Amino acid sequence: MGIDQRHRVTKKVTLIGALVNAMLASVQILCGLIGQSQALLADGIHTLSDLSSDFIVLYATSQSSRAADDDHPYGHGRIETLASLLLGVILISVGISIGIRGGLSIFTTDKPNPEIITLFFAGLAIISKESLYRYTIRAARTVHSTLLESNALHHRSDALSSIVVVIGIGSQLAGIPHMDAVAAVIVALMIASMGYRLGHKSLSELIDSSLDKSLVDEIRSLISDNKNIKAIHSLRTRSMGGLGYVDAELRVDPRLTVSEAHYIAFSLEQRIKNEFPSIIDVSIHIDPLTESGHDHVSELPNRQELLEKLQDYWVSISSHSKISQINLHYLNHKIDIDIVLPVTLCGSDHDGQITQLIERAREIACIGQVRIFYSR
Repeated sequence: MGIDQRHRVTKKVTLIGALVNAMLASVQILCGLIGQSQALLADGIHTLSDLSSDFIVLYATSQSSRAADDDHPYGHGRIETLASLLLGVILISVGISIGIRGGLSIFTTDKPNPEIITLFFAGLAIISKESLYRYTIRAARTVHSTLLESNALHHRSDALSSIVVVIGIGSQLAGIPHMDAVAAVIVALMIASMGYRLGHKSLSELIDSSLDKSLVDEIRSLISDNKNIKAIHSLRTRSMGGLGYVDAELRVDPRLTVSEAHYIAFSLEQRIKNEFPSIIDVSIHIDPLTESGHDHVSELPNRQELLEKLQDYWVSISSHSKISQINLHYLNHKIDIDIVLPVTLCGSDHDGQITQLIERAREIACIGQVRIFYSR
């Protein structure tokens, strides 16, 4: 799914959620004040915080959907992560505020019982919030949005808190004192707990924590199933705005051509993206070296330096001027070379010069195996 389509889905879902939250918060707060229910009033404030979070989601998704530019080559996905962190902070703040108010009410002896009508509106909140949760979480999983998932969990926490409100109001109406205030405190703890989980997940993204271990294991298994991959040197993953990024360093046969190695890497990148829709970017580095060979590559001469040295060693061999191509293979401490000659030099008449080409090349300390090929 493209970034633009992802933004459209998120915007639609969030606007519907904002509309429901606006109407529900108004009814809950008004009924909580009239019906004298601390728990329903707390739940209404919780819903009101949802409304503010909806606007944060709308802004964040509009910004994070912007295309990558020179200043942000990896896109703007971190805006979504920061917005999720802000939502977490808001929830914790709301939870603490409601908890303090509810806690003080427990020690107030002259608090009147809530009206029975408050039970109806608390039940209405449960149905509304659970419906919003199911609608939003389905969309979040479709577009792989951490921010939308955060908002969905916010709806679920509201539904659960409304259940607590129903129990609290019902218990107090049944004659158990202070249960309305106790319910308000429980709701506050649930809100703060949800805020902590959202904040913790967002902070993990900001410090580039790895993707879920089971997902990483599945990606590793997919790569290992490719017979061209000799080993996985490294596999690193991270998340940005709910979308996954993968960096892999893979070892292949060192004599593969550049084009074949590119084909292997490109094929793997596409397969990972197709099989794991939450992965938006895959970067694969093809490595033809053994692990111990990395430290010595910089000690070997580059192509131009080596060719100049070979010319000096071959200057007395007339057939060296007919070489059409030289392929270099940087392997461990040595460079293997493939020499391509015209097929007209294939024959016993030229064996002596071919042998000289090989022997003189082998006199250079950094050269390992020398192979001769003929082409028409």
